[in-house]
Amino acid sequence: MIKEMNKLADLPIIQKDKTIKDAMKEINDIGYGIVFVVKDNNKFIGLLSDGDIRRALLNGIRLNEKVNRIMIVDCIKIYNSWSNEKIQNYLNQPEIKRKIPKLKALIIPILDQNEILIGIKSIFRKEASYIFQELPQKATPNKILVIGGAGYIGSVLVRDLLELDYNVKVFDNLLYGDHGIKDLYSNEKFELFQGDITNISDIVEAMSDVDAVVHLAAIVGDPAGKLKPKETLKINYFSTRTLGEVAKYLGLSKFVMASTCSVYGFQEEKCKENSNTNPLSLYAETKLISEQSLLDLTGDGFSPTILRFATAFGLSYRMRFDLVVNLLIAKAFIDKEITVFGQGTQIRPFVHIKDISYAIIKVLEANNEKISGEIFNVGSERLNLSIKKLSKIIKKRVPGSQLNFIKEQEDDRSYNVSFEKIEEALGFRPKYSIERAVEEIKNAFKNQRIKFPYTDKTYNNFKSLKEG
Repeated sequence: MIKEMNKLADLPIIQKDKTIKDAMKEINDIGYGIVFVVKDNNKFIGLLSDGDIRRALLNGIRLNEKVNRIMIVDCIKIYNSWSNEKIQNYLNQPEIKRKIPKLKALIIPILDQNEILIGIKSIFRKEASYIFQELPQKATPNKILVIGGAGYIGSVLVRDLLELDYNVKVFDNLLYGDHGIKDLYSNEKFELFQGDITNISDIVEAMSDVDAVVHLAAIVGDPAGKLKPKETLKINYFSTRTLGEVAKYLGLSKFVMASTCSVYGFQEEKCKENSNTNPLSLYAETKLISEQSLLDLTGDGFSPTILRFATAFGLSYRMRFDLVVNLLIAKAFIDKEITVFGQGTQIRPFVHIKDISYAIIKVLEANNEKISGEIFNVGSERLNLSIKKLSKIIKKRVPGSQLNFIKEQEDDRSYNVSFEKIEEALGFRPKYSIERAVEEIKNAFKNQRIKFPYTDKTYNNFKSLKEG
């Protein structure tokens, strides 16, 4: 017999006369991905999952319609008076067994003899038997949509998610090719949706069967933004706003947006998430207004999170050498010369690409109340470095390389960033160093993993956009 029950106040329950929008909020607030529909004195009449709601919305059902219009009536349910043997026999019936996914827990209602909902349990199918499990604190998403998943950050994040047994759907226009992900096509947990984030139909289709969104797609960097100003505004801002609106409408609670510490521009004080912003480029400006467009959508179960990344570095499956750390390492190893413009006194925050991936996953697995509507700087205090100090670290790790200062206008951006908030809220502590990246990239050159000269447009966003 089922003895342990949950407190009804903690259960995802909704009355039959409530709307689909109410159900979406309940699902996202409680966090199990499902809501149980009741009438009168908690008499159970059906259930509804976030996936059921998305399918209904895509078929033209409106948010203000009643939940009993789309709830699932013919569902698995167990009675507290049943013996363990009776439960196992019931669950092994062919028509019931087909409804229970393999290798994934299923949340089911526990009823008394009057069909009153008195609790819920999680069951896990293992071969021919079923195991009852304690419910998790919150359900984590199962299928993640990674927008821009074929890119520099995305190609690393996707692999980390797959290693953690997530299902991953990449939404990418493959502007820079698919060499960062093509070896994943045979993975049954991986899916590629090639599309355009400026196309509303592509957005809706990409989001139709996922549980959370990680938005990495953008025209990245100051030179690329200057080269394609209209496209930068369209892709970085207008598309981000549309992505957020569609995700909220479809009931996707978690939406993680990649932003940048460049929004701080030039600052003398250490920059915290609530510090004044001072974007010095179109790229940084579009990121800042995109942040606000998403944060304005917070509520009704929608929990966007903004991650302001320090300047990324490290080896990726879609490598870039238009990033300062990677470029200086390549120049030191190949050309035996590290070129620094100006005095190199400007300070920048840096973060390894694996730590960026780790931070995103921490947000995906966090309870919504910790991350909803929040901005987090992502990086490491010890990697707030001047360009001069960065160059000396690289020179020390690449024997025979020389440091060369050129008297030329340097990049005006200089900012020292605090990363206390993400450590305190999510326990995020970066692990990777500049020295680690030097060794990774040196070995990639030696092993011919980097197949073209580091100056090739394959590794440079600006050149790729300019040359086509």
